[in-house]
Amino acid sequence: MSSQKIMSSSKLLLICIAFFSIQSCSLIKTDFNFVKPMYKVKIIDDLSLDFEDLNKQLPIRISYPDTAGRLPVIIFSHGNGSKGDMYQGFTDYWASHGYLVIQPTHIDSISLGFETKRDNMREMQKQMLYVTDTRRQDMSFILDSLGLIEEMVPDLKNRLDTSKLVAAGHSMGAATAMLVSGMKLVNPMDGTEESSDENRFKVLLMISDPGTMTLMPKEPWKGVRIPTLISTGTKDFSDVGSNKMKSPFKYEVPEALKRSFAPHHYLLIDQADHYLGGLICRTDVPGPPQHEALKIAAESSVVFLDAYVKNSRRALMSITFGDMEKATNGKATLILK
Repeated sequence: MSSQKIMSSSKLLLICIAFFSIQSCSLIKTDFNFVKPMYKVKIIDDLSLDFEDLNKQLPIRISYPDTAGRLPVIIFSHGNGSKGDMYQGFTDYWASHGYLVIQPTHIDSISLGFETKRDNMREMQKQMLYVTDTRRQDMSFILDSLGLIEEMVPDLKNRLDTSKLVAAGHSMGAATAMLVSGMKLVNPMDGTEESSDENRFKVLLMISDPGTMTLMPKEPWKGVRIPTLISTGTKDFSDVGSNKMKSPFKYEVPEALKRSFAPHHYLLIDQADHYLGGLICRTDVPGPPQHEALKIAAESSVVFLDAYVKNSRRALMSITFGDMEKATNGKATLILK
């Protein structure tokens, strides 16, 4: 037998062993290992970036750990009408684990005087398409401005690690994060494809599943080709995803993207709603505050981040094979799609 055939046979054997090992591991649940916060958190909430192309000042809030060394970067996009500082249960918690989190306040924030055209669905759709486009540009502009941010905050000089940038968001912000992470959608009204040429984000983290919104297809994140976490709840429905606000059409996922090419981890928390009882995004919603759901979502997201950003083998084992149901006393499940 030639040496080339021997090498080919050896490679095939290794692939088969790896495949069967993964299959057997998937049948054996391991403990899900949560990690406690390690650092105090520093906050900067009075910065803005001069975004000349959109003729605006882009407000940003920054959370980062009180420690030395390089810091992985997360860009977090808020929900429609909200603002950057309404998610401290996530953003500051990530910072306590060694991440720098930049939280822009987009143009559609009520705090900036934005009003949604809810009386006319088609006008609202045009407005939201514009908002979606500016949000996408905000995310890319922040990446372009990381060097400037280091200059603006001397404590961060030469400390931003851009090797594995994370796009994160809630609700409409989750859709924004998807858009800059490779998501493509087809607008059935005119057949045009909506996407972004942004390719610098390497990890995607979504709070709330955009697939619950009436204008989105089921599992719109399926075409995203980077490691993804979707954290949602059994009562996770926004206005756009309920009977309160219908959509004149529903986006489609291009046929070529209906197969998943990256690990998509799906965390489902029992009874958790879209706003976690007013702990995120909005405070003017019925309670009570869902502190346990926030704790589960935040702690699980850190394990996901550590697995795919910090390359922690222990975290990767937990997020892939960990028994979430056991770890949360039946409150949540975690599956790999």
